[in-house]
Amino acid sequence: MRTGVPLYHQLKNNLLRDLQANRWRPGERIPSEAELAHEHAVSRITVRQAIRDLVDVGYLVRHQGKGTFVAERKRSPAASKLQGFAEELRIAGHDVDLNITRIEQMGCPDRVAAALQVPGGTEVTRISRIASVEEVPIFRETSYLLLPQNSTFEELTRHSQFYNHIYGFFEQHGVKITFGSQDISATKATYEDTKELHIALDEPILMIQRVTSDDAGIPVEFSEVRYPSSRYKYRVHLARGQGDLM
Repeated sequence: MRTGVPLYHQLKNNLLRDLQANRWRPGERIPSEAELAHEHAVSRITVRQAIRDLVDVGYLVRHQGKGTFVAERKRSPAASKLQGFAEELRIAGHDVDLNITRIEQMGCPDRVAAALQVPGGTEVTRISRIASVEEVPIFRETSYLLLPQNSTFEELTRHSQFYNHIYGFFEQHGVKITFGSQDISATKATYEDTKELHIALDEPILMIQRVTSDDAGIPVEFSEVRYPSSRYKYRVHLARGQGDLM
């Protein structure tokens, strides 16, 4: 079991394996909270938390008064494809250079611990990077990683290619990156922004904070990416169907 991972996360992993092994078919009712608590030797509160998370990510659905059922797996039309920030630039046709400014092990700060759903002080790997296109810094990123159980910090530092492909490192070690959620906000430039992005102190910053999770919905990475507002454009294509007319 991974150190610092709550018990309900571990139960959620077990239930997800059962779902992926087709222990219960789509539309079939799963055992009750009491039955699952007895089977896994945990409390009903732990079961309830695990099921709630699996409902949130779309594996299960609750029907009031009837129980919890296996959901039909459908791709949400509101979801965007999960890609690394440097990967997004490469897909747009840019030649991206990534410069690692720091890589270290550390105790997890409280705000990051809350995002990763682990106790404060849990050991994480912090990687700081600057992405540039044609020698112009486009963003600076700080990532906090909960490394896979069968990997080590030393392994990560020995293989520099993983600095460019963090998701690939997880997936090579059996952790399937599946979900992500992010908040986008505007903020003021800090001294570190001016120094590393070569901008003025009054330059507005577009900040993206992302939590990336595995296929059980367990967070494995928290990242904060900071773009100078003059070097980032976010485009969304919208369509209005005939059925939208009133």
